[in-house]
Amino acid sequence: MTRSRLWMIALAPLLAVGVLATQHFALGQSSDPVALRGFESCAALHDHYVKLSLQSVQEEEYAEEQAAEEAVADQSDSGFPQSGAAEDSSARDEAAAVAADEGEVSETGTNVQERGVDESDIIKTDGTHFYILRPQSLLIAEISEEGPLVEVGRIDFRELGHRQELLIGNDAAIVVRQLDGVEAAIEIDDEDLPKPHHPLTYYREQAEILEIDISDTTSPRLVRELNLDGRFLSARLVGDDLRVAMQHSSVIPWISPWAFDTWTRHRDAERYGEALVAAFKLGHWFPLFGLQDHSDSSFSYGYAVDCGQTFAPEDRLPTRWGELPSTAFMLSFDIGEDADGIGAWGSVAVLGMATNPTVYASRDSLYLAAPHNWWRDTAIHRFDISDPLEPSYFGGAIVTGQLLSQWSLSEHDGYLRVAATDWSKWPTVSSVTVLEAVADESDEDDSTKPTGSLQEVGRVTGLGATESIFAVRFAGDVGYVVTFRQVDPLYVLDLSDPADPKQVGELKIPGFSRYLHPLSGGLLFGVGRDADPQTGWERGLQATLFDVSDPANPTQIAVLPLGDDAYSPVEHDHRAFRYQDGVAWIPVGPNDYWLRQNHDGAFFGVRVTSEGLSHESTLRVHGEARRAIPHGERIHLLGSEEIRTYTLDNYADLGALSFAPEWDNRWLPVSPE
Repeated sequence: MTRSRLWMIALAPLLAVGVLATQHFALGQSSDPVALRGFESCAALHDHYVKLSLQSVQEEEYAEEQAAEEAVADQSDSGFPQSGAAEDSSARDEAAAVAADEGEVSETGTNVQERGVDESDIIKTDGTHFYILRPQSLLIAEISEEGPLVEVGRIDFRELGHRQELLIGNDAAIVVRQLDGVEAAIEIDDEDLPKPHHPLTYYREQAEILEIDISDTTSPRLVRELNLDGRFLSARLVGDDLRVAMQHSSVIPWISPWAFDTWTRHRDAERYGEALVAAFKLGHWFPLFGLQDHSDSSFSYGYAVDCGQTFAPEDRLPTRWGELPSTAFMLSFDIGEDADGIGAWGSVAVLGMATNPTVYASRDSLYLAAPHNWWRDTAIHRFDISDPLEPSYFGGAIVTGQLLSQWSLSEHDGYLRVAATDWSKWPTVSSVTVLEAVADESDEDDSTKPTGSLQEVGRVTGLGATESIFAVRFAGDVGYVVTFRQVDPLYVLDLSDPADPKQVGELKIPGFSRYLHPLSGGLLFGVGRDADPQTGWERGLQATLFDVSDPANPTQIAVLPLGDDAYSPVEHDHRAFRYQDGVAWIPVGPNDYWLRQNHDGAFFGVRVTSEGLSHESTLRVHGEARRAIPHGERIHLLGSEEIRTYTLDNYADLGALSFAPEWDNRWLPVSPE
């Protein structure tokens, strides 16, 4: 057993209670915004959580009945909100100009959402070297002027990473990895208590953050390793400020009567439950950490999040049936030259978020958004991350509908734009809501209260009746929304007035786009699929070029088929897309997952002009096609088995750096969605 796992044993007195497989989960029914409160001590936080947990169990039966009644009522309501789009031509003529940019590419070679906000990925470059994550190692390769990349350094990891991503900055590589979880039996030391017929267990997902010194690329050195409870969501880097978003499932101190075989099972469960609650500690449900600092051979452990920076619902845990309540949290580090790297951090957390929250970040804010109120709404929480070691919870809001991905959120000029589809009624309908961050102006200095709130100032709805959102892109004061069921309406939105957002243009075509990329000259590039206009049945992969220079009259310039049985990771992961010098690089492979894992992939180069699209080239790579990174006069293509280099002038194959065999090349990165 490695020392990095000893923190689980060191905190054994805290880890004595879990739940049965038959346990009940917290339910939330209220559609009202959840009021969050902070805490002055860890004891107050724990007591509040226990109260909410027990209350959620008691309300379970009522919640199920109420949900059924509301579902019947929703089915009887066939209306939907009317569109807020202006119908007169003069309003359409006043639409904002299309943003003249070509998306954003970080200095480390990743296609990102926001300028200056790098996103974690499976490969990075600093201009002279590439840093490539393998299943159990980080490989460093030098860029060659004549041939393929040349491996110069490698550092192996002790444990297998099931999902892992990378950021680089200031001569450091930060690797975040998902590890095997930890499961342990629970025992209550009381001989007079009736015992359940099988042991109680709890399960804690485990992740680690590694800080690696890459100042000497030939000899990378592990500086610190931080083990954490929870599941890795995503990471961002702004300058030297690192932010890592995590989620940790939290147990509920309750046991089912059917865990006992006696005829007095209900009384037995009640007695055992009382003992369970009495023995329940903060460490049972709150995320823990273990930090090993190799620079001074020190080891420390404790709570990963500051109790005073944890905010929880006042009245109810707003989770869904089948889910444990969870603690979504963010750790913020300064990895600057004179800082402590991942050895010191600020933290902030929200208790009660649903599983798989969406992560979006601007330079000074990080947002977590998750389904709320039985998937009817979305709860959005904003964290102020302007100070890396002192992040704070600003406030949140509840918006109607569900998000597609991080592209459903966009912060611009102090406003957050939110694109969502409302599934609570038929026909479904989508909308874009504009929220303003409003600071609390009261003179009361209370650390247990959020410092502000997100307040709705404008909304445009009525987008895609009976359909759902398949793609979103915000570009300055313009928004593009693609909805789909049988045909693909592309909506163009004027968001220049936050209080009065408008739908100003619409284009209906067969098929749909899953990823949108704005280009200069009033062009919009899409990657998606063709579809049968009668049935909506998905067909082949395709690239589409739109002219959105006149927002009131968007047009389709060209469609380029990319294969009837083809798949591209761009459909679900924007980091797999790359556009440079008029060419879009799209990784492709077979639709079938197993075929894709065991066959070579390719990158389609699609030439983009104002007149249309053309097939520029097809470049092969061994293994599944994952990333394309143009650099200088070369393009480097990452596959699961190699990174192959081609020239950009005539696409000559310069060879490849093949990866040393590891236990399995078929791991997958964490998807932003």
